[in-house]
Amino acid sequence: MVYLLQSVLLGALVVFNVAVAAPAIATDVRCPPVIGESGVQVRLPPSFDDGASSEGWIPFYPTWYYKPWNMVFASNPANLALRNFQYDPTPVDPANPTGQVNDLGSFQVPNNDTVYTTYGVDTPSDSVCNVFNYAGTGILAGATSEYSVLAWGCDEDSLPYYVNYATKTELTQTPAGIDIMSTTDTGMDQKTLDAVLSGLKALGNQEISDMADGMQPMTNDGGRDGMPRVNTCDDVCKSNQNLLAILG
Repeated sequence: MVYLLQSVLLGALVVFNVAVAAPAIATDVRCPPVIGESGVQVRLPPSFDDGASSEGWIPFYPTWYYKPWNMVFASNPANLALRNFQYDPTPVDPANPTGQVNDLGSFQVPNNDTVYTTYGVDTPSDSVCNVFNYAGTGILAGATSEYSVLAWGCDEDSLPYYVNYATKTELTQTPAGIDIMSTTDTGMDQKTLDAVLSGLKALGNQEISDMADGMQPMTNDGGRDGMPRVNTCDDVCKSNQNLLAILG
């Protein structure tokens, strides 16, 4: 689950980089039995309908989520303003992959190749599958949001994806939104994407339908090609101080 500041592009840009490279982390690359458009399953955020649309909805495997992701579509203008957004979740305790999650995102902004990071901790819901409660750290302490996975699977080319809904973050006034993540920065094939969006709209909720209609592609322009991914976060990174360089 990814937390972003609504005001991330406000103010002067100052070069400040705390990206930390690390060895690759082993990931679970299994796909569900049915892939592509035929394998698309969607639900509303469980808080919308008391979990009614989650009945029969199959959650992802415990370790499936721990992959190097790229944000490929978003409904939130704050996210759409960023470039080359990567997301690298890992378990806080490697021995407990179903426990808390290191919520680590990294991105660039327009006209600047510096890589900025954002960090928080996600706590899985005790009552609903694939729902997480985000809590910011450092200068983002007090920022909270609930993340619900609405869809997940593999596209026609067996490339994993998931669709995430985040509630509004009051501290930063970041509006609610939907993101689509993929293990490739080009995203899933068109048929799978169309099935996901039409499935979301068919759920009959106006807010989710409007977000699906407003989904736009993220900017993935190759600006991070050849750079190591940011998949660990030291104490400086967890303070989120690097974001001060781009906050108004």
